[in-house]
This record gives sequence, C-alpha cells and structure tokens, in this order.
Amino acid sequence: MLVHGSPGDGRSWVRVIPLLADRFHVMAVDLPGYGRSDPLPEHETNRTAAMGATVSVLIESFSEPVRLCGHSYGGNVALHAAIHRPATVKHLTLLEPVAFRALKLADDRHTLAAATQFFSSYTDRVTGGETDAVSDMIDFWFGRGSFSKLPSAVQAYLKASAAKNGVDVRASLSETTTCAELRTLTGPATVAYGDASPATAAAIARALARLLPNSETCTVAGAAHGMLDTHPQDVAALVGALPMR
Repeated sequence: MLVHGSPGDGRSWVRVIPLLADRFHVMAVDLPGYGRSDPLPEHETNRTAAMGATVSVLIESFSEPVRLCGHSYGGNVALHAAIHRPATVKHLTLLEPVAFRALKLADDRHTLAAATQFFSSYTDRVTGGETDAVSDMIDFWFGRGSFSKLPSAVQAYLKASAAKNGVDVRASLSETTTCAELRTLTGPATVAYGDASPATAAAIARALARLLPNSETCTVAGAAHGMLDTHPQDVAALVGALPMR
C-alpha cells in the first residue's frame, strides 16, 4: 500500500507501481480530500492521525499483512496508520517523512526550531492567500531555484494547491505522537532520504530510526525529495525488499 504526499494523489506513484506489480498486489490510495476521496470533516482535530485511521481501514481489507510505504506527508500518515494497526503491517517504509514530531521526541532542538520557524511562516502565508509562497517550500526541499524550473502547468497546480498543502504542513507541525506509540511498531521499518535533500530530511530519518524499535535508515544516492519520479527503481526496491541498483 502506497501513500502519497501533499499535494498529490495516488498517481504520484505512477513510475513506481509497474516495478512492483509483477510481485505484489499494489494499492495507491487517494488521501482524504485528494484525488477521488472525500475530504475529512471540516475542523477535524489531529488531522494526520485521522488520515492514518482512514488508511488503516483500507489495510484491514487485505487478507494478510501489507508492506506499507508513505512519501513526505504520506510518510506521516503511514506512520499513524501503522500505529492504528501495527499487527497488519509487515514492513513499513517511510520516504523522507515530514515527521517534525520525531525531532522533538529525539531532542533535536536545533533542527526542530529551524524547521518550525520556516514552515510555520510558510503555512501562515499560503493559508492566508499568498499562494506564490509555495515556491519557497519547493525550493526548500528540492534546492534553490527549483520552482522556477518547473513547467508552467506544474507551477499553476502547486499554486492552486498551496492552501491545502499549508493545512497538511500545519498538521505535521502539531502531531502528538508519543514514544510509547512508536515503540508498538516492532515490525521492520526503513526510513529513507535522498543524499541530495536538505539536512532536515536526514535529521528526521535519524530521529525516527532511534525511536522505532526495529528500524534502519537508508540513503538513496543522487535523490532529493522527488525520488518517486527520479529514482523509481530505488523506491521500488525499498518498498519490496528488492536489491537496489
């Protein structure tokens, strides 16, 4: 089961799915409010946990434990889904999750403070109507000037989705996951990040690896936050426990 980031939908995995479909029954979900899924109730509290609960219901529809993978904000959602149903997750793979809560639990105060300052400002701007601020978020994860290099149609999509993304980012900053909840995830877990990504991605991965009882970190060579598109073979290998290239 594959969980996309924000903004996006199940089609985010279009380059990864064919590399897994010959060995697995693959489901790429549309999170609430994205793709063809209904949104969460208005003013839903603990938004990420609520999204995770919806994914856990889908997991229960499978006849056996699943390999669960989430990318970016979808990694946060996948983590919460696993907490809801730990016995139903055979392997958990988190690709650059924006799990700022892990930084707090691991006492990485420096990284958390910088991330909180940047992303709190970003969410205030985009939810307040300053949609052009989405370029700052893209440049943060992909490198300075990355937004300006995107096709105009993609820029327009990101600007149109900026306010919704801001709500998700704000939710990621306000999660309340506990160390005790993370310790219930005793199955194998992999937390991956690209070596071309900002230091924040690596810090979150290391923090989660310390908090999850049976986990490892993995670096995807040459990849940044857009690894689903740029490194689909490596992503498929991580999800399906296949040899990486």
